[in-house]
Amino acid sequence: MIRRREFLIASASAAVAGGIRAQQPGRATLDRIAIMSLCFSPVIKSAAHPDDPKRTLEIMDLPGMIAERYGVHHVEMQHSHFASTESGYLEQFRNRLQKAKSSMNQINVEFGPHNISAPDPVVRQETIDMTNKWVDYAVLLGCPRVMVNQGTLAPDVRQAAIETLRTINAYAKPKQVFITMENRGVGRAPTWQVVVEVIKASGIFANPDIGNFADEESRAAGLRALYPLSSGSSHCHYDPGRYSEANAIRISKEVGYKGLYSIEAAANNGPDPYVAVQTILDELLKDI
Repeated sequence: MIRRREFLIASASAAVAGGIRAQQPGRATLDRIAIMSLCFSPVIKSAAHPDDPKRTLEIMDLPGMIAERYGVHHVEMQHSHFASTESGYLEQFRNRLQKAKSSMNQINVEFGPHNISAPDPVVRQETIDMTNKWVDYAVLLGCPRVMVNQGTLAPDVRQAAIETLRTINAYAKPKQVFITMENRGVGRAPTWQVVVEVIKASGIFANPDIGNFADEESRAAGLRALYPLSSGSSHCHYDPGRYSEANAIRISKEVGYKGLYSIEAAANNGPDPYVAVQTILDELLKDI
């Protein structure tokens, strides 16, 4: 028979253990989160900055680092962070993802003047060709999404941009890759309304970005329009001086969003990207 003192000690220990477990985020919650390689741009080793002592992170180590440090197993990549597009290199990166029990959420392509809004039809065709190559790389990496940079979507090029997206989408769809587009930053064209218009007209998908709105009124309206058009990816920041992340997440839930929240840390989150990502992760875990 267990004496009373032993029983009380055992009960207290169980309560403490239960409290610790209660404080730990559940696997299902962490599985709703991705982390962008963009967050670590200042510390990723780069051929363009070979002597920068701050750049200590090998891109091949990124999936394992994210999994070990944050318990997150979805990685979102900038296309420019890959050191090569040779099949052997990409297969090696895919193997590193698998070793970390992780997957790639999305590849974001940024080709500068080569975007769907380029006035020159030759440049638009080159944009199609470049994007299609990254669709093929996404297939090799087991990545379901490629996000394009939409450029201006100005009225005089908008229809051409829509046709360009339709062409890219026609290439990606049979390969089971979603083409996505996000609403861009405050004060930058195009507006979220134009983004919604182009997404619907071209048949692609939205990547809602909760930070990229001028005010709470437009954020609420824009997110309610964008989340239903998503293929399952959304960018999340943390800037409590400008907006409430909790309100944005609440809106995503109200409209039935079941996809990933991908962390995008910025300079306002502090100089240390590792700490900045943890700050956003902690807030997301409270809200989702």
